[in-house]
Formats: sequence, structure tokens, C-alpha cells
Amino acid sequence: MKDETKTVQEAPEQEAREEKAQEQIAEAVEEIKKKQMETGIVFAEGRGKLKLDTPIRASGQDIEELAYDFRSMTGLEYADAMDSDPKATQTFRITTRQALALFAAAAAKETPRVDAKDILENLSPADALAAAQIATVFFNASTRAASLHISKR
Repeated sequence: MKDETKTVQEAPEQEAREEKAQEQIAEAVEEIKKKQMETGIVFAEGRGKLKLDTPIRASGQDIEELAYDFRSMTGLEYADAMDSDPKATQTFRITTRQALALFAAAAAKETPRVDAKDILENLSPADALAAAQIATVFFNASTRAASLHISKR
């Protein structure tokens, strides 16, 4: 009789534990879905065009718009851009100089007759700020997305 009473009393506790476990699993699945969506956004929005407030001069022509695609960069181009600021000490933060170099490298690959040096030396302050913001958003989102590919073992 005691065993039957104990089993009847344990049943609600067991159900509560199972319900809590199911809720935790559902939360984990939602978190994974959110991270996967962020990854998709990063790679879908890693390219675009920046309309310049002040055109730059390159190869004897006025350039009014810079196309960019961070996804077309090589690892070495990325590393060179990140190494552009010798004062940068944070691994998961990007300085304005690094962001501008990152944008310039991505734009130089996609905009004909323009190289990264043209961009770095000729962007107006307002356009440089916009370019740095674009690169910073990409950097931060891609850092989060990259963590999905790192094994936790």
C-alpha cells in the first residue's frame, strides 16, 4: 500500500519535471532558430550599395556609388583589413579604422575602377561614417553567426 501511495504522489512531480524539460527543449530550439535566421541575414545582407553624399575621384572618373560584398572577400583580405589598426586590441570589437578598411576592401572588389586606397583616402567624413557603420554591423553579425560553426566539445 505504501508503494502505491508513493507512486501516486510522485506522478505529479514527474509530470512537472517532464513539462519543465519540454519547455527547456522548446526554448533551446527557438534560440537555435533565431541564430540560424541571424546567420541567413548576415549572408543575405553582406552586400549592397552605398550612395555617396560626396563623389570620389578614381581612375579619372567621379564615383557616386560604391557596391560592396563582404562575402566576396578572401580570408587574407579580411585579415589585412583587421590588421589595419595597430592600436586595436580587442578580438571581438572593431575600431573605426578597421571597419573603414573592411568596407574599402569589400567595395574595391565590387566597384569597377576603384581600389581600397581610393576609398580610404577620398571618402568624405559623412560617407566614411556610413561605410564604417555598414562594416561594423556586418562584423558584429558575422561574429555571432560564426559562433554557430564552432564546436562546443
